[in-house]
Amino acid sequence: MKFTIATIALGFFGLASAAPAEANIVAKQTHAATSAQITNFTASCGASSCSYTANAVILPENVAVTFTHTTSGSTIPNNSGFFTSSDPAVFFRFNLILSDVRFVLSDAHEVGVAVNLDRIAPRTDFTTTSYVGPSSFTLS
Repeated sequence: MKFTIATIALGFFGLASAAPAEANIVAKQTHAATSAQITNFTASCGASSCSYTANAVILPENVAVTFTHTTSGSTIPNNSGFFTSSDPAVFFRFNLILSDVRFVLSDAHEVGVAVNLDRIAPRTDFTTTSYVGPSSFTLS
């Protein structure tokens, strides 16, 4: 609410710099994320590239986000890089670390606050060319 009122007041004076889409993103979530439900996570590689998809619902405000990503090569890399997100204030990635995998979702909706939610999973959830673990899980 504060952001909306401030934006209207600044807009009246011609000082607002946030694009309308940015204002809508901030308005979607006014509380810091506490957890995220990931669904439909997939990772698979072909002869020259690997493709990844996932959906997320960020709690407590039920903000839905979709992710897609592609990497070059025929095997899953140790670091995925950031997925393309349907919400520019939410970032998703994974890192393969020795015997574990760390999934990380970063939420930057709340101004001045970036919240990282994560999950550590066994490295055996990934083969060299695909993800074989659960397609749904919680990040906290």
